[in-house]
Amino acid sequence: MKSQDVVLLIKLICLEQRERLQQQLDSETAELLKLSDTAAPWLGWEDHSEQDPPVHHDSYSVRALQASLGISKTEVASALKRCQQIGLLRLDPSTQLPRVNSKALLGFIEHGLRYVFPVKPAEMVRGIPTSFSAPVLQGKLMSGGDLIHVWPDAYGTRKGQSIPPLFKTVPGAVKKDPRLYEYLALIDAVRLGNAREANLANQLLREKIL
Repeated sequence: MKSQDVVLLIKLICLEQRERLQQQLDSETAELLKLSDTAAPWLGWEDHSEQDPPVHHDSYSVRALQASLGISKTEVASALKRCQQIGLLRLDPSTQLPRVNSKALLGFIEHGLRYVFPVKPAEMVRGIPTSFSAPVLQGKLMSGGDLIHVWPDAYGTRKGQSIPPLFKTVPGAVKKDPRLYEYLALIDAVRLGNAREANLANQLLREKIL
């Protein structure tokens, strides 16, 4: 297993969650239309702007995953094959879309990730906050001081100790997907944290994914 496999699996989880939300919203809209002779209600600029982009069958293609993650098509295809072979991924028999074995993946993240893909804070750089410094964990842990952890990024807005991301393209990929950012930042908290901090990150991951 390679580090990009974990990034790809988390992205596939994000796509499936968006797909389910989209189906739920479509169903609710259809029910409203049945009860009304008027067109669907306008949701307002703010609500509309916060909706996730629509997920299509093509969103799961190797080409689309390459574009969203910055991982080459060859690497994406190899990662999909590896994850199927070890039971972390299967093809849905009705849609032929890749579906993640989320429970098994979360078990690996909780018990094995920090040993397979260890990480240590390094030099001070500009970047994107991750781990305990990311917004998803804001206010959930006591501050450990003024230093924060960041993925190196030339356009980052914060300066902190450098944390190598699971894969080199992560800083670019999370800018396109806020949910992916949350999940990968929580995974970094598992990689970096002590027992209490890692347990909190694992708990949040399970609440958000399962």
